Amino acid sequence: MEKIRKIHWRTGINRIKKSNVWLAAGINLVFLLSILLFCDIKYETSDDFIMASIMSGAFGGEPNPHMIFINIIWGYILLPFYYLNSHISWYLIAQILLCFASCTIFSYMLLEKSDKKPAVMLIVLLLTFFADDVYVLVQFTKTAVLAVMAGGAVFMWALAENKTKKLKIFSALLCLLGTMVRFNTIFLAGGFLTILIISETLIFFKDKHNNWKKRLLGFFLPGFLLIGAAVGIRQIDQAIYNSDEEYKYFREYNAARAAIVDASDYGYEAYREELEKIGISENDYLLLRSWNFADNEVFSLEVMEKAAQIISDYKENVEISKEAILEGMQERQYFNYPGCIAFVILFVLTAAWGNKYFWAGLPAAGMGVLYLIYFFVIERVVYRTEFGIFLCMFLCLCFFWGKNPEGRKGHNVEITRICAIITLVCVIMQSVLYIPDRSYLDVTEESRKDYIEETFFESWNYDARKYRKVVNKNVPANGLIEEIESNKQNFYFLDFQTTMQTLYYEWNPFYTLPEEYFQNSLYFASIMTNYPECIEILSGYHAEQPLKALANENVYLVDSDTRTLQWKITYLQEHYYPDARAELYKEIDGYQIWKVYTE
Repeated sequence: MEKIRKIHWRTGINRIKKSNVWLAAGINLVFLLSILLFCDIKYETSDDFIMASIMSGAFGGEPNPHMIFINIIWGYILLPFYYLNSHISWYLIAQILLCFASCTIFSYMLLEKSDKKPAVMLIVLLLTFFADDVYVLVQFTKTAVLAVMAGGAVFMWALAENKTKKLKIFSALLCLLGTMVRFNTIFLAGGFLTILIISETLIFFKDKHNNWKKRLLGFFLPGFLLIGAAVGIRQIDQAIYNSDEEYKYFREYNAARAAIVDASDYGYEAYREELEKIGISENDYLLLRSWNFADNEVFSLEVMEKAAQIISDYKENVEISKEAILEGMQERQYFNYPGCIAFVILFVLTAAWGNKYFWAGLPAAGMGVLYLIYFFVIERVVYRTEFGIFLCMFLCLCFFWGKNPEGRKGHNVEITRICAIITLVCVIMQSVLYIPDRSYLDVTEESRKDYIEETFFESWNYDARKYRKVVNKNVPANGLIEEIESNKQNFYFLDFQTTMQTLYYEWNPFYTLPEEYFQNSLYFASIMTNYPECIEILSGYHAEQPLKALANENVYLVDSDTRTLQWKITYLQEHYYPDARAELYKEIDGYQIWKVYTE
């Protein structure tokens, strides 16, 4: 019996080794399980926390698929799971699974296209340098660009090589799901997919033995259908939002808000004349730029749209020099980014391997540089988009790896050694990530805010410390949260600068907040300004205009930034209460709670 079991075990292992599907899934599963076991998974930005809370019903009485930036169809897909078990964050799990599926299907393609040993090396390179970002620091833009690029590349390969219908459907579905998570990533991945399209088209023309016209039709027609499906799903999302006046107004306001706070700040003097015409004073402008636009009477949709247009018009006349862009790139220190390092390694390996397509790294690199320059020009340089660019560069070049030419057959031993060495080095590098930063053990309730803020506040920048930093273990009690939860008769406005970038780390991302959790606290002004569920909460405290409502009885402001606090008081003095003043009510664990009086 023991011998039979050993035979069955060996047979099973051999089947897995021979099956590229199982091998791809197995390698990816090992990396994912290692991260789940040893790493501290968290959201990279507060946007994901807010959307997960919307989906779980923390702002309302039931799960809500209107997740602001994510297609509502994705929300409806998740909805049944929340009714099945409302305590688990299916929002997070869905992103992890989407990333796993994307990495696995791309790994399968590499195993099919290339010799097994180099393919395994490429897979380990991919997972070593990119998996940390999509699994440890979950962020919906990064998830989307991985799904769109990986799914799109495999779909293209499956069409060109006439692979199975299952593979074509699955890869197309991954690409579509990626566009649901963040539609605009289609434009980021699109430039690199265009390189692949051009390459495959040239191969069609070069092959004189095939009916290239028929092949091209079978290649381009499904591609156009996929693009049409992505656009159609986007249109459905917009139609559903526009069918509800409250959500339509919210989206319009949110678009104007984004055009203001996401644009570079040239100072009030740059726009003074135009802003004064629409009633925006210098102090009002400071509130706008610091995420304190919480007053629909003064900062109405019309005013916000006009202010956004003024800022946009000024930006068009500002000339950004080449020197400024180069200086900005130097300041970002791209050669310290794991994604950039991975692409450089891959490019060198491609050239050294004698791969005739090593030149494909040049258009991939060129496309990446063009995207970086574009984001510098529009002044929207954030790490999550930079990650997407380097990921697409890497996947694009991986696509061109194929079987070793006949002349290299005699070098199998050399190739095996090189692959083994690179794979081993990558695994050792990855294992360092699994050693957590144990400084969390010394963090007290009073020092936790500083501990988190020091590393995670600048969510738009790359910081290697984020991956090993622990925030979900040995979590001390948070006095601010206890204050809010134990005083349901009070309402607490949470200032953006003080709480938005740090407070959400107090909750484990794998679990949901209870339904109606945010019934006596809200972010003062955020991406949720004028969100229907928030308006309903505010109406219960007669606080529909938050800035004005600061003077209401039992309404408090959590704000530890003396500048933003003073701007709010000055605003009240200019617009509503000439004698407005703020008194410190409590200070808890580094968070200051204020009460505003009108006399």
